Amino acid sequence: MKKFVKLLVVLLCLLFIGGMVFGSGSDDEEATKVGEVAGEEVQETEEKVESAGEESKEEVVKTEYHVGDILKDGDMQIVYVASGEYKEENEFMQPQEGNKFIFIKLAFENQGTSDQAVSGFSFECYADGYNVETHYTENDLSATLSPGRSTEGLLIYEVPQDAGTIEIEYETNLFTGDKLKFIYDGEKDSGYVAQANTASSENAFVVGDIIESDTLNITYLSCEKDTSYNEFSAPREGTHYVTLTFEFENKGESDQYVSMFEFDCFADGKDCEQAYFREDHLDATLSSGRKAQGTVTFMVPDDATTVEAEYVSNLWTSSRVIFAVSE
Repeated sequence: MKKFVKLLVVLLCLLFIGGMVFGSGSDDEEATKVGEVAGEEVQETEEKVESAGEESKEEVVKTEYHVGDILKDGDMQIVYVASGEYKEENEFMQPQEGNKFIFIKLAFENQGTSDQAVSGFSFECYADGYNVETHYTENDLSATLSPGRSTEGLLIYEVPQDAGTIEIEYETNLFTGDKLKFIYDGEKDSGYVAQANTASSENAFVVGDIIESDTLNITYLSCEKDTSYNEFSAPREGTHYVTLTFEFENKGESDQYVSMFEFDCFADGKDCEQAYFREDHLDATLSSGRKAQGTVTFMVPDDATTVEAEYVSNLWTSSRVIFAVSE
Protein backbone atom coordinates (compact mmCIF):
# COMPACT_ATOMS: atom_id res chain seq x y z
CA MET A 1 0.00 0.00 0.00
CA LYS A 2 2.85 2.39 0.85
CA LYS A 3 4.42 1.92 -2.60
CA PHE A 4 1.06 2.51 -4.26
CA VAL A 5 0.60 5.79 -2.41
CA LYS A 6 4.10 6.93 -3.36
CA LEU A 7 3.48 6.08 -7.01
CA LEU A 8 0.15 7.90 -6.94
CA VAL A 9 1.83 11.04 -5.58
CA VAL A 10 4.51 10.90 -8.28
CA LEU A 11 1.93 10.42 -11.04
CA LEU A 12 -0.16 13.34 -9.77
CA CYS A 13 2.92 15.56 -9.71
CA LEU A 14 3.81 14.53 -13.25
CA LEU A 15 0.26 15.24 -14.39
CA PHE A 16 0.32 18.72 -12.84
CA ILE A 17 3.74 19.64 -14.15
CA GLY A 18 3.00 18.02 -17.50
CA GLY A 19 0.23 20.50 -18.16
CA MET A 20 2.57 23.44 -17.54
CA VAL A 21 5.94 22.22 -18.80
CA PHE A 22 5.56 19.09 -20.90
CA GLY A 23 2.42 19.87 -22.88
CA SER A 24 3.03 19.85 -26.60
CA GLY A 25 0.39 22.45 -27.31
CA SER A 26 0.99 26.19 -27.42
CA ASP A 27 -1.33 28.92 -26.20
CA ASP A 28 -0.70 31.10 -29.27
CA GLU A 29 0.03 28.56 -32.01
CA GLU A 30 -2.37 26.26 -33.78
CA ALA A 31 -1.37 22.78 -34.87
CA THR A 32 -0.28 22.96 -38.49
CA LYS A 33 -0.08 20.32 -41.18
CA VAL A 34 3.47 20.40 -42.53
CA GLY A 35 3.42 17.55 -45.02
CA GLU A 36 2.32 14.05 -45.94
CA VAL A 37 4.13 10.72 -45.84
CA ALA A 38 5.40 9.88 -49.34
CA GLY A 39 3.91 13.19 -50.46
CA GLU A 40 5.17 16.73 -50.26
CA GLU A 41 8.46 17.30 -48.46
CA VAL A 42 7.92 18.67 -44.99
CA GLN A 43 10.21 21.66 -45.49
CA GLU A 44 8.46 22.69 -48.70
CA THR A 45 5.08 22.77 -47.00
CA GLU A 46 6.45 24.80 -44.07
CA GLU A 47 7.82 27.38 -46.52
CA LYS A 48 4.42 27.62 -48.20
CA VAL A 49 2.79 28.37 -44.85
CA GLU A 50 5.29 31.14 -44.12
CA SER A 51 4.98 32.78 -47.52
CA ALA A 52 1.28 32.30 -48.23
CA GLY A 53 -1.45 34.80 -47.44
CA GLU A 54 -3.98 34.24 -44.67
CA GLU A 55 -6.44 32.54 -47.02
CA SER A 56 -3.85 29.97 -48.13
CA LYS A 57 -2.60 29.45 -44.58
CA GLU A 58 -6.08 28.51 -43.40
CA GLU A 59 -6.05 25.65 -45.90
CA VAL A 60 -3.00 24.14 -44.15
CA VAL A 61 -4.00 24.79 -40.53
CA LYS A 62 -6.46 21.99 -39.75
CA THR A 63 -8.11 20.32 -36.79
CA GLU A 64 -8.84 17.00 -38.53
CA TYR A 65 -6.12 14.65 -39.74
CA HIS A 66 -5.95 11.47 -41.83
CA VAL A 67 -3.44 8.64 -42.30
CA GLY A 68 -0.25 10.01 -43.84
CA ASP A 69 -0.61 13.52 -42.43
CA ILE A 70 2.42 15.06 -40.72
CA LEU A 71 1.62 17.92 -38.35
CA LYS A 72 3.46 20.21 -35.99
CA ASP A 73 1.90 21.02 -32.61
CA GLY A 74 4.16 23.39 -30.71
CA ASP A 75 7.53 21.62 -30.54
CA MET A 76 6.04 18.19 -31.24
CA GLN A 77 5.95 16.61 -34.70
CA ILE A 78 3.12 14.09 -35.01
CA VAL A 79 2.72 11.58 -37.83
CA TYR A 80 -0.55 9.71 -38.35
CA VAL A 81 1.08 6.46 -39.46
CA ALA A 82 -1.73 3.93 -39.96
CA SER A 83 -5.21 2.73 -39.01
CA GLY A 84 -7.12 -0.54 -39.23
CA GLU A 85 -8.85 -3.35 -37.35
CA TYR A 86 -6.95 -4.80 -34.38
CA LYS A 87 -6.87 -8.56 -33.80
CA GLU A 88 -6.53 -9.44 -30.12
CA GLU A 89 -4.69 -12.75 -29.61
CA ASN A 90 -5.86 -13.17 -26.02
CA GLU A 91 -9.07 -15.22 -26.14
CA PHE A 92 -10.24 -13.72 -22.85
CA MET A 93 -9.99 -10.11 -24.08
CA GLN A 94 -12.20 -10.21 -27.16
CA PRO A 95 -14.72 -7.45 -28.02
CA GLN A 96 -18.35 -7.87 -27.06
CA GLU A 97 -20.74 -9.36 -29.62
CA GLY A 98 -21.52 -6.82 -32.31
CA ASN A 99 -18.27 -4.89 -31.65
CA LYS A 100 -14.74 -4.89 -33.03
CA PHE A 101 -11.35 -3.45 -32.10
CA ILE A 102 -9.86 -0.69 -34.25
CA PHE A 103 -6.52 1.09 -33.93
CA ILE A 104 -4.69 4.17 -35.06
CA LYS A 105 -0.90 4.34 -35.01
CA LEU A 106 0.84 7.64 -34.22
CA ALA A 107 4.49 8.69 -34.05
CA PHE A 108 5.71 11.64 -31.95
CA GLU A 109 9.07 13.42 -32.11
CA ASN A 110 10.17 16.16 -29.70
CA GLN A 111 11.78 18.85 -31.86
CA GLY A 112 12.01 21.41 -29.05
CA THR A 113 14.54 22.14 -26.31
CA SER A 114 12.61 20.92 -23.26
CA ASP A 115 10.81 17.73 -22.24
CA GLN A 116 7.49 16.86 -23.86
CA ALA A 117 5.04 14.28 -22.51
CA VAL A 118 2.75 12.01 -24.54
CA SER A 119 0.01 10.04 -22.80
CA GLY A 120 -2.59 7.61 -24.05
CA PHE A 121 -4.92 9.06 -21.41
CA SER A 122 -5.05 12.30 -23.44
CA PHE A 123 -7.06 10.56 -26.18
CA GLU A 124 -10.80 9.83 -26.42
CA CYS A 125 -12.58 7.95 -29.19
CA TYR A 126 -16.10 8.54 -30.53
CA ALA A 127 -18.04 6.26 -32.87
CA ASP A 128 -20.89 8.13 -34.59
CA GLY A 129 -20.64 10.69 -31.80
CA TYR A 130 -20.73 8.23 -28.89
CA ASN A 131 -17.78 7.73 -26.56
CA VAL A 132 -16.29 4.21 -26.69
CA GLU A 133 -13.99 2.22 -24.44
CA THR A 134 -10.22 2.07 -24.76
CA HIS A 135 -8.61 -1.35 -25.18
CA TYR A 136 -5.24 -1.37 -23.40
CA THR A 137 -2.28 -3.34 -24.78
CA GLU A 138 1.52 -3.37 -24.57
CA ASN A 139 1.81 -1.12 -27.62
CA ASP A 140 1.10 2.05 -25.65
CA LEU A 141 2.72 5.25 -26.96
CA SER A 142 2.91 7.03 -23.58
CA ALA A 143 6.36 8.53 -22.95
CA THR A 144 8.25 11.54 -21.68
CA LEU A 145 10.50 12.68 -24.51
CA SER A 146 13.65 14.68 -23.97
CA PRO A 147 14.76 16.87 -26.91
CA GLY A 148 15.33 14.87 -30.09
CA ARG A 149 13.67 11.69 -28.80
CA SER A 150 10.64 9.97 -30.31
CA THR A 151 7.94 7.40 -29.57
CA GLU A 152 5.26 5.58 -31.50
CA GLY A 153 2.45 3.25 -30.60
CA LEU A 154 -1.15 2.18 -31.03
CA LEU A 155 -4.39 3.58 -29.66
CA ILE A 156 -6.99 0.79 -29.66
CA TYR A 157 -10.73 1.12 -29.14
CA GLU A 158 -13.80 -1.12 -29.08
CA VAL A 159 -16.44 0.17 -31.48
CA PRO A 160 -19.68 -1.17 -33.01
CA GLN A 161 -19.21 -3.33 -36.10
CA ASP A 162 -21.46 -0.99 -38.10
CA ALA A 163 -19.92 2.28 -36.89
CA GLY A 164 -19.82 4.92 -39.58
CA THR A 165 -17.61 7.84 -38.51
CA ILE A 166 -14.92 7.10 -35.93
CA GLU A 167 -12.97 10.04 -34.53
CA ILE A 168 -10.14 10.11 -31.98
CA GLU A 169 -9.66 13.39 -30.12
CA TYR A 170 -6.27 14.31 -28.64
CA GLU A 171 -6.19 16.93 -25.87
CA THR A 172 -2.91 18.73 -26.47
CA ASN A 173 -3.17 21.13 -23.54
CA LEU A 174 -4.58 20.13 -20.17
CA PHE A 175 -5.49 23.66 -19.13
CA THR A 176 -6.86 25.15 -22.36
CA GLY A 177 -8.66 22.00 -23.53
CA ASP A 178 -7.23 22.35 -27.05
CA LYS A 179 -7.88 19.22 -29.14
CA LEU A 180 -6.77 17.64 -32.39
CA LYS A 181 -8.96 15.14 -34.23
CA PHE A 182 -7.72 12.01 -36.02
CA ILE A 183 -10.22 10.40 -38.40
CA TYR A 184 -10.23 6.61 -38.56
CA ASP A 185 -9.52 5.72 -42.21
CA GLY A 186 -10.12 1.96 -42.13
CA GLU A 187 -7.33 -0.32 -43.35
CA LYS A 188 -4.66 2.16 -44.40
CA ASP A 189 -0.89 2.37 -43.86
CA SER A 190 1.25 5.34 -44.87
CA GLY A 191 4.47 3.30 -44.78
CA TYR A 192 6.11 5.83 -42.49
CA VAL A 193 9.24 4.65 -40.66
CA ALA A 194 10.86 6.93 -38.09
CA GLN A 195 14.46 7.79 -38.87
CA ALA A 196 16.86 6.15 -36.42
CA ASN A 197 19.12 8.41 -34.38
CA THR A 198 22.21 6.34 -33.61
CA ALA A 199 24.36 9.21 -32.32
CA SER A 200 25.67 8.72 -28.79
CA SER A 201 25.35 11.48 -26.21
CA GLU A 202 28.73 13.03 -25.42
CA ASN A 203 27.86 13.37 -21.72
CA ALA A 204 26.65 9.77 -21.20
CA PHE A 205 28.00 8.00 -18.11
CA VAL A 206 29.21 4.39 -18.16
CA VAL A 207 29.24 1.54 -15.64
CA GLY A 208 31.48 2.42 -12.70
CA ASP A 209 30.90 6.17 -12.91
CA ILE A 210 29.79 8.16 -9.87
CA ILE A 211 27.65 11.24 -10.45
CA GLU A 212 27.70 13.81 -7.66
CA SER A 213 25.31 16.69 -6.99
CA ASP A 214 24.47 18.82 -3.96
CA THR A 215 21.72 16.39 -2.91
CA LEU A 216 22.52 12.98 -4.46
CA ASN A 217 25.38 10.69 -5.31
CA ILE A 218 24.50 8.19 -8.04
CA THR A 219 26.74 5.19 -8.71
CA TYR A 220 26.18 3.26 -11.95
CA LEU A 221 26.89 -0.27 -10.72
CA SER A 222 26.07 -2.59 -13.63
CA CYS A 223 24.27 -3.14 -16.92
CA GLU A 224 23.40 -6.59 -18.25
CA LYS A 225 21.07 -8.57 -20.46
CA ASP A 226 18.31 -9.93 -18.21
CA THR A 227 16.87 -13.43 -18.60
CA SER A 228 15.29 -13.72 -15.13
CA TYR A 229 11.73 -13.31 -16.43
CA ASN A 230 9.10 -16.06 -16.50
CA GLU A 231 6.82 -17.23 -19.30
CA PHE A 232 4.23 -14.58 -18.46
CA SER A 233 6.67 -11.67 -18.68
CA ALA A 234 8.79 -12.72 -21.66
CA PRO A 235 9.93 -9.90 -23.99
CA ARG A 236 8.27 -9.47 -27.36
CA GLU A 237 9.81 -11.11 -30.42
CA GLY A 238 12.79 -9.14 -31.68
CA THR A 239 13.50 -7.60 -28.27
CA HIS A 240 15.26 -8.46 -25.02
CA TYR A 241 15.48 -7.07 -21.49
CA VAL A 242 18.33 -4.96 -20.18
CA THR A 243 18.66 -4.28 -16.44
CA LEU A 244 20.66 -1.39 -14.98
CA THR A 245 21.63 -1.32 -11.29
CA PHE A 246 22.25 1.91 -9.36
CA GLU A 247 23.14 3.07 -5.89
CA PHE A 248 21.70 6.36 -4.62
CA GLU A 249 22.99 8.28 -1.59
CA ASN A 250 21.13 11.24 -0.12
CA LYS A 251 23.67 14.02 0.58
CA GLY A 252 21.05 16.65 1.32
CA GLU A 253 19.30 17.62 4.53
CA SER A 254 15.77 16.66 3.46
CA ASP A 255 14.25 13.36 2.30
CA GLN A 256 14.82 12.27 -1.30
CA TYR A 257 12.50 9.89 -3.17
CA VAL A 258 14.16 7.78 -5.89
CA SER A 259 12.23 5.51 -8.23
CA MET A 260 12.49 3.51 -11.44
CA PHE A 261 9.66 5.70 -12.74
CA GLU A 262 12.13 8.59 -12.94
CA PHE A 263 14.01 6.77 -15.71
CA ASP A 264 13.40 6.67 -19.47
CA CYS A 265 15.23 4.64 -22.09
CA PHE A 266 15.75 5.25 -25.81
CA ALA A 267 17.07 2.89 -28.50
CA ASP A 268 18.33 4.78 -31.54
CA GLY A 269 16.29 7.75 -30.31
CA LYS A 270 13.04 5.84 -29.86
CA ASP A 271 11.34 5.28 -26.50
CA CYS A 272 11.69 1.81 -24.95
CA GLU A 273 9.09 0.16 -22.73
CA GLN A 274 9.95 -0.30 -19.05
CA ALA A 275 9.50 -3.76 -17.47
CA TYR A 276 8.34 -4.50 -13.94
CA PHE A 277 8.94 -8.23 -13.32
CA ARG A 278 11.91 -7.77 -10.94
CA GLU A 279 11.35 -7.45 -7.20
CA ASP A 280 14.54 -5.45 -6.57
CA HIS A 281 13.48 -2.45 -8.65
CA LEU A 282 14.50 1.01 -7.48
CA ASP A 283 11.96 2.47 -5.02
CA ALA A 284 13.02 4.21 -1.82
CA THR A 285 12.60 7.33 0.29
CA LEU A 286 16.02 8.26 1.67
CA SER A 287 16.50 10.39 4.76
CA SER A 288 19.69 12.42 5.01
CA GLY A 289 22.82 10.26 4.70
CA ARG A 290 20.94 7.10 3.72
CA LYS A 291 21.58 4.88 0.68
CA ALA A 292 19.59 2.53 -1.55
CA GLN A 293 20.37 0.13 -4.37
CA GLY A 294 17.91 -0.96 -7.03
CA THR A 295 17.35 -1.91 -10.64
CA VAL A 296 15.66 -0.43 -13.70
CA THR A 297 14.72 -2.75 -16.59
CA PHE A 298 13.80 -1.95 -20.19
CA MET A 299 12.74 -3.90 -23.27
CA VAL A 300 15.08 -2.96 -26.13
CA PRO A 301 15.22 -4.06 -29.79
CA ASP A 302 17.76 -6.75 -30.62
CA ASP A 303 19.09 -4.69 -33.54
CA ALA A 304 19.47 -1.37 -31.68
CA THR A 305 22.76 0.44 -32.26
CA THR A 306 22.73 3.06 -29.49
CA VAL A 307 20.76 2.60 -26.27
CA GLU A 308 20.73 5.21 -23.51
CA ALA A 309 18.83 5.51 -20.22
CA GLU A 310 17.93 8.92 -18.82
CA TYR A 311 17.28 9.82 -15.18
CA VAL A 312 15.20 12.93 -14.46
CA SER A 313 17.39 14.52 -11.80
CA ASN A 314 15.21 17.63 -11.48
CA LEU A 315 11.48 17.39 -12.20
CA TRP A 316 11.05 21.16 -12.36
CA THR A 317 13.82 21.90 -14.85
CA SER A 318 13.72 18.60 -16.80
CA SER A 319 17.45 18.16 -16.11
CA ARG A 320 18.56 14.66 -17.02
CA VAL A 321 21.51 12.36 -16.34
CA ILE A 322 22.28 10.06 -19.29
CA PHE A 323 23.65 6.53 -18.92
CA ALA A 324 25.09 4.45 -21.79
CA VAL A 325 23.44 1.02 -21.96
CA SER A 326 26.12 -1.51 -22.86
CA GLU A 327 25.45 -5.19 -22.18
